Amino acid sequence: MNSGKKEKTQTSIRFSGVGGMGVILSSIILGKAAIYDNKNAVQTQSYGAEQRGSKVKSDILISDLDDPSYPVFDKVDILVAFSQEAYDYYVTSTKKKSLLLINSDLIEKTSIKRNRFNISATSIAEELLSKKITNVVMLGALIKLSKIVSRESILKAIVESVPKSYVDVNVKAFERGYDFFQDN
Repeated sequence: MNSGKKEKTQTSIRFSGVGGMGVILSSIILGKAAIYDNKNAVQTQSYGAEQRGSKVKSDILISDLDDPSYPVFDKVDILVAFSQEAYDYYVTSTKKKSLLLINSDLIEKTSIKRNRFNISATSIAEELLSKKITNVVMLGALIKLSKIVSRESILKAIVESVPKSYVDVNVKAFERGYDFFQDN
């Protein structure tokens, strides 16, 4: 029997790439947006000692539960892969129904076809400014596909998280990623 109450949920998301790709910033922006939407967000990050060029991951748990669990996941609901190395390493952390968002400019070999969405995020970012905003293109696509947070909240979080001189281009990068996929 449906009591009219919405079921409370938790969604685990893993951003993965190599140092310098904005993996950690992506999850921080998403966490802020979740909080703006009155959800709970818990984020962790892991990276190699050399930072740039080494494997990086950032896990975030977005929840409307009052007491979300600490984000240590064996399996994630969403994997956002920025690079081939990250995809190869973290694809085993997906579930059968996980959403996979793939930067197809840097990931050529994929073993999973189900629930996989490819976006040429690096190319889009370079058209706008440089590959440094690839992460925001990926965020746009993620929000469009998952609807994990509102568009308004993620835009507010982007504006508050990037240097003022780069706000406009980051908003454009988000919009290009968001518009890349047709309404699903």
